[in-house]
Amino acid sequence: MGRGARLACLVLLLSCAAHQAAAVNVLRLDVDEVSTGGVRAAGISATLDLGSQPEPAAEVSISRAQLASPIGELRNVEVKCGVVVVRGGRQACEQATFAARGGPTGTLRFGGNAVYDGSAGTLEVRGSGLAIADGRARFTVRSDARGWSVSVDGTQLASARLRELASPWLQLPEDITVEGPIDLHVDGRFDASRTRLEARIDSTGLGFTNEDGTYVGEGLAGTTALSIELTGERTRFDARLEANAGQSLAGMVLLDFGANPATLEARGELAGDGLRIESFTLAQRDLLQARGEARLRLGDTPGLATGRIEIERLQFPAAYTSFLQIALAATDFGALTTRGQASGAIELTENRPVSIDARLENLDLEDARQKFSMLNVNGRIHWSPEGRSAPEVSHLEWQYGSAYGLSGGAARIDFRIQGMGFELVREARLPIFDGALRVSELAIRRFGSSDAELDFAARIEPISMPLLSRAFGWPEMQGQLAGSIPGVTYRDGLLAVEGDLIANVFDGTIVASGLRLRDPLGPWPRLYADVRARRLDLELVTRTFPIGTITGRLDGDILGLELFNWSPVAFDARLFSTPGDRSRRRISQKAVTSISSIGGGGGTVTAALQSGVLRFFDDFNYDRIGISCRLQNEVCLMGGIERPGGGYYLVKGRGLPRIDVVGSEGRVDWPVLVSQIVNAMRSEGPSIR
Repeated sequence: MGRGARLACLVLLLSCAAHQAAAVNVLRLDVDEVSTGGVRAAGISATLDLGSQPEPAAEVSISRAQLASPIGELRNVEVKCGVVVVRGGRQACEQATFAARGGPTGTLRFGGNAVYDGSAGTLEVRGSGLAIADGRARFTVRSDARGWSVSVDGTQLASARLRELASPWLQLPEDITVEGPIDLHVDGRFDASRTRLEARIDSTGLGFTNEDGTYVGEGLAGTTALSIELTGERTRFDARLEANAGQSLAGMVLLDFGANPATLEARGELAGDGLRIESFTLAQRDLLQARGEARLRLGDTPGLATGRIEIERLQFPAAYTSFLQIALAATDFGALTTRGQASGAIELTENRPVSIDARLENLDLEDARQKFSMLNVNGRIHWSPEGRSAPEVSHLEWQYGSAYGLSGGAARIDFRIQGMGFELVREARLPIFDGALRVSELAIRRFGSSDAELDFAARIEPISMPLLSRAFGWPEMQGQLAGSIPGVTYRDGLLAVEGDLIANVFDGTIVASGLRLRDPLGPWPRLYADVRARRLDLELVTRTFPIGTITGRLDGDILGLELFNWSPVAFDARLFSTPGDRSRRRISQKAVTSISSIGGGGGTVTAALQSGVLRFFDDFNYDRIGISCRLQNEVCLMGGIERPGGGYYLVKGRGLPRIDVVGSEGRVDWPVLVSQIVNAMRSEGPSIR
């Protein structure tokens, strides 16, 4: 049957119904198939019951209907109008029900009504109780001469099911799962020249995660409002997102929306293969105030073409807990107490930053374990990538700083950072206790890469050794630490000192030369050096270490020193009285015992000191000291001053009463020797009765 024949038949039937209503109670129309406007329906049966009271009723059943995406195929469609109203130009289907199988939800079932006003040319369909995404929805569809509109309200919709329904238009990464209920309201207006959509999403207890657990959201609550207008090939949008509860983790960034509620607003335009965000603002209470703009490239190679972010306020401590603490958790900066704020701007081109400017204001950083602190930090930081013009000089200044027990007062550093490089542009004085470290050169290139390089040079203004000793937990040393740190370089994993490191301690001088450190940041660092000490005051040395008292001057050489993972594995060491020294040379009983224990003669010396005339003397004159140890394969080859008759002098006595400390062991296990030295330092010396 052709379309014209079907229409004529329908008109004839309706005419009969109008003129012979008293004689006919039920009208029935069966149609095998209908196809129009992209919709196909088969097995159609329509029934009009004119005998129902007080108004007629109608039913339509369709075996199979094919609609456009996303509805697709429907089967066993049943439409019932409990009341059919025809008055003038108004026709209505009231107390209606709709049921079908298929479609995106599997089944469709809802109640409602439909009204057609012929005089106004409008059609309105209302539905409620629609089961969708494990929740319920109601809707209104209205058509008039200008176009048509739709309004949808959904409550307690499951976000996971809603994601499936929205998949034709919205694709999330496959490894991300979402859960939690949302409420949804959508208003749409579709005219011949434009389309306008208004949407609002309210969530409570929303959550998401990826397989690796690097992107996680829990208990998220808030509102998203979106306005979209399509005109020709252009799409305008306005969006507002509010989050007031829950937490979200994105890599190393943790946002707590309960503590720092957030509001994001953005507006822009989608045209062709580009998205232009004309402006956006982001505000998080007690954390962040920012604004910016961006232009994104869509299509086969999506990315950020250009962008600018202006951070008007970044507030601490929330900035530390949100953006820094997780990344620093495994370091000594993972438990800081912070105060102050920062601001700045970032410019981006082709997915990369091309300019960073930052300002720090009254920033305090304090480690709860007292390993690190910087107070009242202020400064400006400017950065640009390699290949661009050099950025402005940056600077940082602070009123107080401390690190690992070292503390000092106000300081300032001026530097330039570009790409992965850092360069000090003028000498910086960093106070340390009553002295300072004056850094004349500090340059880092390709920081963080396998071919990173460093150049460093400085000198030490005198620092009191007692203060340094307490800071490092050492026995208290007297005197001052002063000296120079010449050129230090880092190339190909090797940190090397060009020239000598000189330190003035114990009223003498210690010089380290040929200092090299292989793989300093790796798991197995290895250090090489030659160390020479000259004219050390033994009274100051022995006052520091509890081995007894010795006066005089001491020289020492530790040549071929090699440390593996900071433990000695090789060296050739020699300690000897300073040649030509004319100072008074005395050694106490405790010092005699301590030295004798490392050469194998400890028991004999102790017995001698506890018997005979020697027990009446507290200390003794000595001629000179000579101790040597060559460490190889964890064995120390011991030696000293040559002695006729065998053995060797560790301490050669002089005058009366005379005491000689003689070593008898030529080979000593290195761990045993270390243990003997430690025990000697702990010993209180021989008991004299």
